[in-house]
Amino acid sequence: MWFKNLYLLQLSRDFALTPEDLHDALESKPFLGCNKEQREAIGWVSPFGRNSEQLVHVVNGYMLFTVAHQERMLPSSVIREELDERVALLQDKENRKVGSREKKDMREQIEFELLPQAFTRTRKMDAWLDTANGWMVVNTSSASQAERMTKLLRTCLGSLPVAAPKTENSPTSLMTQWLKEGGLPAPFTLGEECELRSQGDEKSVAVFKRHELLTDEVQSNLAAGKMVSKLGLVWDEKISFILTDELGVRRVRFLDVLEDRLKDSDPQSHAEKLDIEFNLMTGEVTQLLADLMKCFSA
Repeated sequence: MWFKNLYLLQLSRDFALTPEDLHDALESKPFLGCNKEQREAIGWVSPFGRNSEQLVHVVNGYMLFTVAHQERMLPSSVIREELDERVALLQDKENRKVGSREKKDMREQIEFELLPQAFTRTRKMDAWLDTANGWMVVNTSSASQAERMTKLLRTCLGSLPVAAPKTENSPTSLMTQWLKEGGLPAPFTLGEECELRSQGDEKSVAVFKRHELLTDEVQSNLAAGKMVSKLGLVWDEKISFILTDELGVRRVRFLDVLEDRLKDSDPQSHAEKLDIEFNLMTGEVTQLLADLMKCFSA
């Protein structure tokens, strides 16, 4: 249940639906999988897995829900190879050149014939709504994946008042300042990774991993005009992550102190373990986000 990435969206107005209302809305678009003619399918599934019909799980006001997206794996190279073979046979048989319109029709026919035979791949993605603090948090680093979920949610709800977080200070400028000065506001500390990008036409990039970030090597890149686009941080000795210039929170790791609290709770079932993990995660991430937004509004 621990989220690996935090794609952040802010609620632009109050979210009036109760968990029961949200569950009822999600029931209108359940995940059914691809039929033989479909390239892809999307719908809602239970966070508890296939044996549960509960589409929304609630802990302390946080609403957890899960989307499933399935697509048929039909590589363009397979279609192209079959098309080339059919075009060659037709040209030999009728002693003529096959035109672009005819090739397009043949390509569509090939895809129609091969699609039912293609393997499927299904991916699930979790998100939670924190209506008290105005956040929607999606477990992805991809804007397109998050948009796929919000588009479906908007279809179910009629509207979804979310937008990317707005900050008074530029993440790039503030992260660069932190790295230059070597001081971060508590309870944040530097991690061991950063990405620096030049601002000119060159677009050169310097990447440091598992590296002391306050060394002359890093500072010389900053002195040359590079700016921080990604920075490894640790919050309160509990959560490590990579912060991006778009305010993305990636490669999240919940450190030993939270794992120890989970073990002390001694969950007796998968459902109980999910419940405890979600409770721990949302509580800590909410405070992390509050501290992070303070940095960018100061």
